[in-house]
Amino acid sequence: MDRFGQDGGGRAGELPTAETVEARLGRLLAIQEQVLNNLHSLRDLAHWRDEVVRLEQRRDDGICPLGDLAELLADGDEAGRSAVRACFTAWESLLAVGIIRVRDNGELAADADPDRLAAGLMAALQGGLLLARTTRDVRRLEVALDIALGYVRAHTVTP
Repeated sequence: MDRFGQDGGGRAGELPTAETVEARLGRLLAIQEQVLNNLHSLRDLAHWRDEVVRLEQRRDDGICPLGDLAELLADGDEAGRSAVRACFTAWESLLAVGIIRVRDNGELAADADPDRLAAGLMAALQGGLLLARTTRDVRRLEVALDIALGYVRAHTVTP
């Protein structure tokens, strides 16, 4: 299998098939849903961060063929770009819904914007993954996520 999950039948440098893109994105979202559907507290959000880092340390499919696919398809196939865009949107939505639960549980201020916080977490995640993979240093991902989590925590309700 190549880095996109395709069997070796394709030529090197060949774009992944639509079926491969859909399958990889489906696996990625399934793994993320398991953690993010249980996001009810800031502690759970920290657990998600730890899980993301663990997956990257293992270079597991559960974290990011998404960045690779997005880069590869940026100037290519519209159907592939659309699938990647939909996956980014779904993943960010999972984060936002979890942040809403955290806010509704009273840990975050009522004016905390879940969409903005989720977008920041997703940007930190994707940027951190790019840096971690480029430098082969997972600490880059840890730092990016820790800074984004710090921004989320800045909206904590203080008794």
